[in-house]
Order: sequence, then structure tokens, then C-alpha cells
Amino acid sequence: MGQLYSYRGASPQVAPSVLMADSAELVGNVVVGENTLIAGGVRITGDSTGAIRIGARVTILENTVLRPLPDCGLIIEDDVVIGPGAVLQGCHVGSGTVVEAGAVLDGRCRIGAESLVGTGACVKQRSVFPARSVIDGSPAELVGKLRGPLRRPEWAPESGDLAACRTQVAHGYAAQETDPGQR
Repeated sequence: MGQLYSYRGASPQVAPSVLMADSAELVGNVVVGENTLIAGGVRITGDSTGAIRIGARVTILENTVLRPLPDCGLIIEDDVVIGPGAVLQGCHVGSGTVVEAGAVLDGRCRIGAESLVGTGACVKQRSVFPARSVIDGSPAELVGKLRGPLRRPEWAPESGDLAACRTQVAHGYAAQETDPGQR
């Protein structure tokens, strides 16, 4: 399980069911809910400027950075998927939202439940989007509304995948390096 660091008396609180890559780092005032996946290279820093609260069944993929801003914590509600390389700073992400790869969500922005933030979108400070929004561009704007339920992206692991990962690690089947000549 990744690296957990205390900062100014605050230590990360991680639910027992969380699966976290060894290269992930959580610092300070961070709370992570049940059945959440935190992939490799993720950095989550709850420092003296604010707290970070991550709900249940959240998927945070490789090399994502989460951090608060002065007097503005970061909240990620349940069932959110965050794609690789995203940067979220002092914002609020509603339940069931998908934030695609490389998106940037800046200070005090608010994304409503079951919304889709497009690849590389740059959501400016204090932007507010209602539930079921399709958000894209730089600067990001509302480009559509979802009529039906937002489907989990094919590139995001399912909760069953999370259980399979746990089983493999528990039984010693974790990925191992192989000599390229032995393939």
C-alpha cells in the first residue's frame, strides 16, 4: 500500500478496503472512503491550507495530483472516476462524475453529479456546472447535457477488477518483471 505521511499533526485516514499502488503518496489531512482505487504515481496532499475528502468507490488513475487551496478543501464524492494525469485543486466533484485524462479543475470550481469533464479540459476558478453536464475545452464550457445515465468509461477499472487485483496480490500473483528474452 502506498506511502502515507503525516503533516503538522494530521495523518491520512484510509479505509481498509482501499487499493493503493506502492508509488502513490498521501500527505496530511486526507480521508479516503471504502473500495477506492488509487493508482501509481498519484499524489494527494492535504496540507495546512485545507483538507481532502474522497468518497467511496472512487477510481483515481496514474499520475493524478489532488491538492487543496488556501481556505478551500477538495471534495470528491462517491463513484467518481478520475483519468490519468488530471490535476484537481480545491474543488468539489459531484458523485458519479467522470474526469477524463489530463483535465485540470481549478480552485473553487464545482462540478455537478454525473457530469463528464473531457480530456484535457481546463475548468477555471469558481466555475460552476450543474448535474449531468458535458464539459470540455480550454477554458472549459458547457457543451452539452447528458440525457441518460453516465456510463463508466471502458478505460476505468470496475469494482470487480478491484477485487481481482486484491486477490492476485494476496495470493502472490502480482505482476513480475520478466526477461524480454523469455517471452
